[in-house]
Amino acid sequence: MEIAEEDYSYLAGMFPKEYRGRVDEFLDPRDLCSCQPLQPRRPTCGGVSNRYLGVPSLERSHPFLDSEMRRAVLVASVLSVIATLSLSTSVAAEELWIIKDGVLNKKALTAAATEVTKDHVSCGGETVDGLYVSTPHAMDRPNWARFTTAKSALGDCEFKVVFSCAVGRPQWRFPNITITDRARLYFWKPGSPILLSNNKMSLPLENFQGEIQNGPFDGSLHSMAINRVGDKLSCYYDGKKLHEQPIDPGVRLHLWFDALHTHIKIKSIKLIAEKLSDDLSTDFKSAAPIAEIFQGSGVREQPEYGQACRYRIPALATTTKGTILAFAEARRTGGADVGDIDAVVKRSTDGGKTWGPEIVIFDSMELSVNNPCPIVDPKTGRIWICMGRWNPYPTASQHVSYSVDDGKTWSKPRDITKALHDQMKPGDKIFIPGPGAGIVMTRGKYSGRLVIPMGFEPHVVYSDDHGETWKMGGRGGNAMGEARCAELIDGSLLFNGRTGTKKRALAVVSEGGTRDSERTWHANELPDPSCQGAVARHSWPKDGKPGLILYSGPGVTTARAHGTLFGSYDEGKTWPWKLVYYEGGSGYSDLCVLADGRVAVLFEKDGKSNLGFTILPSPPTTSPTK
Repeated sequence: MEIAEEDYSYLAGMFPKEYRGRVDEFLDPRDLCSCQPLQPRRPTCGGVSNRYLGVPSLERSHPFLDSEMRRAVLVASVLSVIATLSLSTSVAAEELWIIKDGVLNKKALTAAATEVTKDHVSCGGETVDGLYVSTPHAMDRPNWARFTTAKSALGDCEFKVVFSCAVGRPQWRFPNITITDRARLYFWKPGSPILLSNNKMSLPLENFQGEIQNGPFDGSLHSMAINRVGDKLSCYYDGKKLHEQPIDPGVRLHLWFDALHTHIKIKSIKLIAEKLSDDLSTDFKSAAPIAEIFQGSGVREQPEYGQACRYRIPALATTTKGTILAFAEARRTGGADVGDIDAVVKRSTDGGKTWGPEIVIFDSMELSVNNPCPIVDPKTGRIWICMGRWNPYPTASQHVSYSVDDGKTWSKPRDITKALHDQMKPGDKIFIPGPGAGIVMTRGKYSGRLVIPMGFEPHVVYSDDHGETWKMGGRGGNAMGEARCAELIDGSLLFNGRTGTKKRALAVVSEGGTRDSERTWHANELPDPSCQGAVARHSWPKDGKPGLILYSGPGVTTARAHGTLFGSYDEGKTWPWKLVYYEGGSGYSDLCVLADGRVAVLFEKDGKSNLGFTILPSPPTTSPTK
């Protein structure tokens, strides 16, 4: 069957005006009479992937049709192609060239992506024969070739890079397209598959890896692309779709290219989208309002009270007067774990609505004070705090201080190291407490006991005389670190600690915290990206309802993110209830239960500089699985 010239002209006239002179780019009249599905001739249409539209051969399926009826069927077929082109026109509404024909457009990048400092150059390179050539060093400095786009994408979009890599390369991943906070599309080494990885991503996409015929290390130009059409996100290499997965069509995507430290030649980098936005942030949902009550200000040459490079390692407590106390490490000049670090606190007397100024509890000058661990004695009202000090690292000492005026002022720290070491069993080691708060036991003969959970290899340190003297208790097991504890019904202590297994470890130290744990197990419901977490008793069994123990920590294994509150209604055996309190970066945390049953959480928010504070509704009193 042949299509008459007038029929073809008639069909061409149905296309939008901007396409009428270019119909052959999209539609081959032979396709309309073949046994093959009808498809646009271009590989992609403005970022929209190929769509096989499934039009059967008219000659084979409708041999009895006259010319008018055949024309009608052809019209229906072409309408499908036009629908595709209409979407393509929408997708192509806005575009951003980062590199075009080897020429870098610095205005398309963030300021940080093109800065030149005494320590490094960003996106350094030169145009040679229509390619942008970037090397590991430029201007006698390391070259950070991170082409961070100054725009994000809304709606249907495509980010595409055409490039080639030198054959020789270091043995670590590069290059990659990054979708900020979601995933990274990269190659590991010559001969490796192409991978989409969600490692260290707050809103992780699904991982995948796909075999490819030729990697980018053969000196030839190759293309790598990510696009979103509707609610589908697809990855491409050399024009071939490798993977597709669901994605929210309404979320803003920030896509950029990272060449890392390698010899690379780039023909083009282009972002095309329905709409481009100057907002490069990711929208993270939260269960309740969050206030950043401690905010780091970056590296500082000199220490200054009230300012710190970073605030980390949170702890929370409520006083007998209802004041909320938020404790932290003030890392004055740098962000390292050991350095010029003070233990500090802020107070809120209105339920967390407003906060007073920073109060310094312990400044040991050049020595590092770490992991403030508070305990409020309900009988005396005295607020105790235990802190570790490196003398220097890795030799640690333990110090306690107290406040008798609701946390406004603090006593001179007292060194209890020798008293504890004199009681230690052979093989015992203690370093610094926590992180997070200690507890006061409330059950039976152990009622009133102050408990400090010591970190790294968990141990119990306790006092039965309201903090006057401190004793060594039992071990919490050596398969976990940075463990906090909660009291169980029988007077034992449940330790919940960090591991390297992607699951939280638990152990029970019985007899009021004095008898060593006999076994350690893992909680399948509690993810652990190797990060500290907090555990606390919310309520005891009463009126036929079970008690509740809470755990706060990252809710995914891929990153310190998705801060989540988990609940156990069977003394830590299972954790069926959970509430994500913040989708974004959520590191170390601590929690405390307020008088009305609501739960306050203090956590490292969006990195390792700021501490966010939020108050969550009281959890359900019974398990959601029953």
